[in-house]
Amino acid sequence: MTKYLLVKRVRDEIGEVKVEGLDLYMPVPRLVCELEDGRSFYLERVPYDVIIFVKKINGGVIEDDRERLGDLLISMPEVLEALGKHIKRVLIEEFDETRGVYSAYVEFNDGELTIKRKMVPSHAILLALLVSKPVYVKKELVDSQEALFKQ
Repeated sequence: MTKYLLVKRVRDEIGEVKVEGLDLYMPVPRLVCELEDGRSFYLERVPYDVIIFVKKINGGVIEDDRERLGDLLISMPEVLEALGKHIKRVLIEEFDETRGVYSAYVEFNDGELTIKRKMVPSHAILLALLVSKPVYVKKELVDSQEALFKQ
């Protein structure tokens, strides 16, 4: 049986990567998923719009008065209510080693039928945050990422 870990909190973070051969560091936007077992799971190269939305949800100050998709959706409670009725949860459960990307599945349920839609994890997390649904990460992915970071 596949084991999943519940994401207790999602926060934004800007890391840095040194550019080889130069005295230059590039910002790397990431989401940090704080898990029920006390560990963290990282999603790198997350679109800035998602980072800004997570920062806003967590009470951070944004010095940009332009609205983004998340802001638009928040302003339409009837849309969020309709989505929330059908979204069950988000599962981050795949890593494509060739492309170096994770994939998530959003489970939709209409009461009779469950459909899983494959999504970019940061977007799936954004959707879950908008409608207050749980996010889970496959334990195997967390273990693998943790082993990689220890190298």
